[in-house]
Amino acid sequence: ADLAILSNGLKYPSFDSSYFEKKAKIWQKKYSRRRHLAKLLVLQDRNKKVLCPRSLESFTNWQKAQKSKAKCQAKAANQRRDYLHKLTTHLVKQYDVIAIEDLKTKNLQKN
Repeated sequence: ADLAILSNGLKYPSFDSSYFEKKAKIWQKKYSRRRHLAKLLVLQDRNKKVLCPRSLESFTNWQKAQKSKAKCQAKAANQRRDYLHKLTTHLVKQYDVIAIEDLKTKNLQKN
């Protein structure tokens, strides 16, 4: 549950970027819906044999959704990276020796 627990009992919680992750999830739904509708319209143009059929790139609505989704995902990733950088910098400046141990709690419960 925690990102790091020090030997003196100090706990660092894992990063919570739920706001931008929720926004990215919402934009992912919008993107998928808009792309699906654009594909359907392209297929309708193709089946009706329109003189000037539309291509998928001509629909700007799903491209805007794609950009917004990418911005939200990048923002969440940047915040997560920034949190980790600040935490590791703080630990390195404060302590002389750092030892890392990866514990699996399921194995501890079995023993």
